[in-house]
Amino acid sequence: YIYINISRFKVKWTLKMINTEKATTNDTKTLTNSNVPPTNDFWIKKITFYFSEILDINNDGKVNSSDIDMFRELYRQLKGLDHDSPKLHSFSLFLEKWLTAIMLADQKYGNNDGSITIEEFFKYCEQLRIELYGRKTWPSSLSYMSEYIEALFSVLDSDNDGYICKNNFLNTNSSYEDLNSRMASWGLISDNNDNFKIDKNLFNEFSIEFLVSTNPNDRGNWIFGLFNYK
Repeated sequence: YIYINISRFKVKWTLKMINTEKATTNDTKTLTNSNVPPTNDFWIKKITFYFSEILDINNDGKVNSSDIDMFRELYRQLKGLDHDSPKLHSFSLFLEKWLTAIMLADQKYGNNDGSITIEEFFKYCEQLRIELYGRKTWPSSLSYMSEYIEALFSVLDSDNDGYICKNNFLNTNSSYEDLNSRMASWGLISDNNDNFKIDKNLFNEFSIEFLVSTNPNDRGNWIFGLFNYK
């Protein structure tokens, strides 16, 4: 089937299987801090979800500027925006930060060819866990990630009141199927509190938790949507 899932930042043209075992073999691991717990199946499936459902827009097994361009145009069409729309401009700034993070990952862990594969992305995320373990804020070495998350927060905070509320979170859905998924995600994040709000600091904490956590009970794991981890 074909559908556009904008809230998970994905154009799904066909179902695919990703070889996560290959992506997490010993030659890809860069962990050097013994205080950081090892990754587990839950973490592997979560990072696979993030790569395939959020980053790899055109579903070709790699992420580069073409995914960014495609996502920008899909967002514009789905939201009915003009090319000179301020909202589209704000979204484009977020995508620029996204592309910066991707290119830095490629430089550090890829072939510096302008694209990252899932194997390279796993290397990158494993190293991020070292730098972020035990933290609630981004270190200066990851300032570009802080800028990316701040730009993403601005997109989700659609009414610009400084918070992501339930309506903000749900209004980015693109289908009935996706709305149900996001409602379930919000329940896990908010403990089923309809009045729960996420400010910028908490959103940063949740984003860090998403990259680090191996525990399904941690709320940050669901900030980008549901995924099948069982």
